[in-house]
Amino acid sequence: MKNSLRILTSWLLLTGLAWADTNAVARGVAWLASQQRADGSWSENVALNSLAGLAFYSAGHPPSVAALGKRGYSEQVERGLAFILTQQDADGAFTTNGATMYGHGITTLLLAEATGMTKQPVRPALEKAVQLILRSQAVEKSDFHAGGWRYLPGSQDSDLSVTVWQIIALKAASDVGVPVPRAAMERALAYVKRCAHPQGGFGYQPGGLPNQSRTAAAIVALRLCGERPSTRWLEQNPLRWDSPFFYYAAHYTAHAGGDVRALLEKQNADGSWPVTEAEDAKKGGPIYCTAMAVLALTAEWNYLPAFLW
Repeated sequence: MKNSLRILTSWLLLTGLAWADTNAVARGVAWLASQQRADGSWSENVALNSLAGLAFYSAGHPPSVAALGKRGYSEQVERGLAFILTQQDADGAFTTNGATMYGHGITTLLLAEATGMTKQPVRPALEKAVQLILRSQAVEKSDFHAGGWRYLPGSQDSDLSVTVWQIIALKAASDVGVPVPRAAMERALAYVKRCAHPQGGFGYQPGGLPNQSRTAAAIVALRLCGERPSTRWLEQNPLRWDSPFFYYAAHYTAHAGGDVRALLEKQNADGSWPVTEAEDAKKGGPIYCTAMAVLALTAEWNYLPAFLW
């Protein structure tokens, strides 16, 4: 009898949490939809537009295609995608209005996920975006920075955070048939591995101190490329609301298999998530915070093929 009660209690708890996740996500994407502008954008910064689009995809609202039909927020997603496609420079870059290579990697990932799901001309833009990532990696750099990326296409230094976005974007592009040289991925993974701290976790650059956001991001990138990195440091240093770069960390921690239920307690009444004192949250505002929260809460739903391993 006691065992039966334990099983029933566990089932009710898990069911309640699953419902809470779904409800929180539904309110989050509804808020994002309400913030979309008439031209299809959410911001002048292309990265924020792409994060919003990825949040819709991850919550099960892709662009419309004949196989899936219209559902959910497909109209908003299509308008957002149309706007994003107008933001690519002649050289293939999506770095306008402060988006830098962060925004380029995020947008390239969005285009890879959208390929085959829309009638819009996504693939040519995706191929140009991939070529820019590869050219940026090929810029002459010291051994310390070789293989990675940083803020600008011509940067001669690298950091883990920007590099992980490029790795995920290249992996997603490769999965939809865009050629990505194996050597480029191997150099990128070598850089990530050099960022590993001797006592566990990963730093911003080789030799740097670890935190949850960097460590979880590195784990995800390595897993996506067939590696099996240790998660011990992340397990010993679980994500907290006051962790550095909380939303960024939550996104990657969720994909690394960590607990992000703290997000459920922090959601605003209108469906958005609050802006914390972290630099990225203050710069990105509620669009960034809400999109990243949705991406974290929907990680286990597996609607983004790029994050499957």
